[in-house]
Amino acid sequence: MLSHIRDRMNVSMPGPFSGICEADETFIGGQRKNKRIHIRRRPCKRGHGTDKTPIVGVYSRDLGQVSVQIVSRRSEETVIGFMVSMLNPDAVLYTDGYKMNRAVKKYGVEHHYVDHASGEFVRGDIHTNSIEGFWGYMKRHLAMIGGIRRDRMQLFVAEIVWRYNNRSLTLIEKEETLLQLIIVD
Repeated sequence: MLSHIRDRMNVSMPGPFSGICEADETFIGGQRKNKRIHIRRRPCKRGHGTDKTPIVGVYSRDLGQVSVQIVSRRSEETVIGFMVSMLNPDAVLYTDGYKMNRAVKKYGVEHHYVDHASGEFVRGDIHTNSIEGFWGYMKRHLAMIGGIRRDRMQLFVAEIVWRYNNRSLTLIEKEETLLQLIIVD
């Protein structure tokens, strides 16, 4: 039953967003030193020596909502493709200074960034603090759940996104919204 509820939460991801939006990516997975010995002996599959799962997110400052997607690999077509698909043409996107994020301009999106590598985290209204705050919220909740299989991770992440996006509702309103999601199918 919980899988069905989480699946319905996954379908109800918001977007596309207008106005000012923030985008960022993070990695989910335990530290290599905490994994079993037979896993630690295997070579890492992804760049920078990690086999963690990459997740991309877009946060709308106007709505206070977030939409995320677990990507199979961290490439320009998957990461930037998701970011662009979550934005309306009139949206303004703020990201960190990661070089791949700068390719968003090729798709006609107004883009500004702060360069964390040079110590710049805020420049006027340009920052990524809201999406970074969501990553902290998500990772705290995932840590409480414990180990999650990769094939089920999207469902758990969708539940956390749904809870975050509906955080301003009362408990009764959350129940009604959740029942509407379940009953629709």
